[in-house]
Amino acid sequence: MPAPLPLVNQIIAAHGGGSSVAAGDFVTVDVDRVYIQDGNSPTIARLFREHGIRRVWDPERIGFFFDHSVIIPEKQIADRTREALAFAERLGARIFHRGAGISHVIAMEEGWYEPGNVVLGADSHTCTGGAVQSLALGMGASDIVAAMVTGKTWLRVPETVWLEVEGTAHEATRAKDVMLHLLGTMGQAPFLNKSIEWTGSWSHALSADAAATVASMGVELGAKCVFLPGGPGRPAQMRAIEPGESRLRFDIGGLTPRIARPHNPANTVGLDELAGEPVDYVFVGSCTNSRLDDIAEAAAVFVNRPVHPRVHCIVTPGSRKVYLDALRLGYVETLTRAGALVTPAGCGACVGTQGSIPADGERVVTTMNRNFQGRMGNREAEIFLASPLVAANVAVHGRFPAVEELVLP
Repeated sequence: MPAPLPLVNQIIAAHGGGSSVAAGDFVTVDVDRVYIQDGNSPTIARLFREHGIRRVWDPERIGFFFDHSVIIPEKQIADRTREALAFAERLGARIFHRGAGISHVIAMEEGWYEPGNVVLGADSHTCTGGAVQSLALGMGASDIVAAMVTGKTWLRVPETVWLEVEGTAHEATRAKDVMLHLLGTMGQAPFLNKSIEWTGSWSHALSADAAATVASMGVELGAKCVFLPGGPGRPAQMRAIEPGESRLRFDIGGLTPRIARPHNPANTVGLDELAGEPVDYVFVGSCTNSRLDDIAEAAAVFVNRPVHPRVHCIVTPGSRKVYLDALRLGYVETLTRAGALVTPAGCGACVGTQGSIPADGERVVTTMNRNFQGRMGNREAEIFLASPLVAANVAVHGRFPAVEELVLP
């Protein structure tokens, strides 16, 4: 039987001008896209100034996204944002202004991620592009600057892990729950600095939005990159040679919704273990769970069911397109009538650079990818991670419900 030919090897070889590469090789490759977000743009601009750089390799293939601070809360961030905009304009790069949405969500909508291409982003969740078999890599400022100037980067070819998901989960279990369960049971050790190729019927059946949820949390697993197979609405144009028995199998049979407790995405328990505990704040959004499927599922829970009087509930669409589609389909009206606050598209409350910042001691249930201490701007808050379905149910009940209490669409 032939040795497996991982997707990451195929892509790096194609972009490096060689016939084949092996794990551990160092290869210089051409890149197809580079993008930057407002939070790290000042560091990148400083490097340009220090090295006297005035031009980039291809302005049309470089994007600046203003997503981390959409509704700016203070003068310092306002000044930094203005400087970032002026920098992007000088370079002639493509600019996606405040309210356009989250970089990774827009990159998917714009077709920047394509099967087999190489995309670099100055944000760790660039790995979202793996939902459509793009080699999408988050990098630091120095590497991003080099790629912006030369159109190239260097890579160490990672080892590949094939992850086959088996079994049928509970009807309320979503892609986010599977990711939280994987983190809670296997942790980062099997995946650290590796490429993950998802296989099996569960992975193939994922919608495009669910596949993006899985791919975006690849960095939480410690992976270098991830690749989802083709499925509904996401045809795959690349195929790896079947790896035979060299697979890591993961059983989700009967899996119920999971919750990540503070302050680690891997600190997971079943929903029933927290049933009855009160919650103060619910946030549905972030690059992991802000797409139309996510907004639709949350809205379905709120039909004729108001947000609990004790709960502050915010819903932030991932892009202007998601917002407008949700508006057209009636989801925004349903959410608003229920008492949720629907905000302009962007990262929203995720990184704590804008509202709403939780108060000391508040319990927050959020669909974000991380719940590290201080993540939302207050180290004294407790952040729990959940799927949009569970988060919306929490908002209605004002507490963690039992699995049997969940309202399903």
